[in-house]
Amino acid sequence: MPSLSSSPPSSPPSALRHVLRIDALPDASWNRLRHAAVAHRHNDDRGRGAASTQSIGLIFMNPSLRTRTSMEGAAAHLGAHHTTLVPDDEGWGLEWDPSAVMDGPAAEHAREAIGVLSRYHDALGVRVFASGTHYDTDKRDTLMRAVADYATVPVLNLESAWAHPCQGLADAALLTERCGDALSGTQFVLSWAPHPKPLPMAVPNTTLRMAARCGLDITVARPDTHALDPDVRAAARSAAEAHGGSVTATTDQAAALDGADVVYAKSWGGPMQYTAPSRESEARAAHADWCITAEDMAHTDRAAFLHCLPVRRNVVVDGAVLDGPHAAHLDQAEYRLHAQKALLEYVWRLD
Repeated sequence: MPSLSSSPPSSPPSALRHVLRIDALPDASWNRLRHAAVAHRHNDDRGRGAASTQSIGLIFMNPSLRTRTSMEGAAAHLGAHHTTLVPDDEGWGLEWDPSAVMDGPAAEHAREAIGVLSRYHDALGVRVFASGTHYDTDKRDTLMRAVADYATVPVLNLESAWAHPCQGLADAALLTERCGDALSGTQFVLSWAPHPKPLPMAVPNTTLRMAARCGLDITVARPDTHALDPDVRAAARSAAEAHGGSVTATTDQAAALDGADVVYAKSWGGPMQYTAPSRESEARAAHADWCITAEDMAHTDRAAFLHCLPVRRNVVVDGAVLDGPHAAHLDQAEYRLHAQKALLEYVWRLD
């Protein structure tokens, strides 16, 4: 009688090129990806059809506009097939607890779902946001790491609790296009911004790490209630020093913006949202004056204004800034498409 034991996956997990965080990419790969994204923007035919035999499964546990459409577009431009799943919208959910007794609403465990999708596709892209309630779990990026553990094909992080590598690479490519590789000495301000809700730290964590890898002189401007995680800050300082840049922090937004070359506005809830959510809400409301205005931008060195989007006009930043001559947020969003083409080439070894 033939054996019914399961056959091994076609590619051993150790050979997979997962992209879970930008700081996990080797320097050579990081630099190659930045330049590949720029090349994609300026050459519509670059790589077209190169992935015609490939397929990617996209799983969005949380809403998406730019990430979903840009990743679907990136796959299409390279000739790859894609399947997009939105479990909540489709009436099914996943269980993540490895020891769960599954007698609740979740019909399938992530281990089986990711395992099956790995058999159908040549890569998986997954978005799963922070819990906002379990700090250590979010900091360890437990759910995204579980996906990578369960998968037998490369996994692209489409935003997790702690990181957003697609956004980070797109931002780095935009800066590379505008400034070339001579980024050292560029004054980069990551400014906290007000928002009606406490947002996750994936984007500011990644933005800080991205700017550090690019060798920028970074100032993180934020209220004293909204400092980023100390381990993220320490890693960014180390990376900046290794690449000719620096990292400082201040609670004086005006001083940070003075003479800046790039202003990146982003709201985040900070660690306090996990330990004292009512205090975090009060602190956030008390800093509505951190909204970036045209007057603020007038004190910069004609700085490019960046935001990862979606952005709340006249809350995070004045409409006059978004509609002004130095706003680069739409170029930044466009770069999501080109960066993700580069990432697909990387995980499929087409680069």
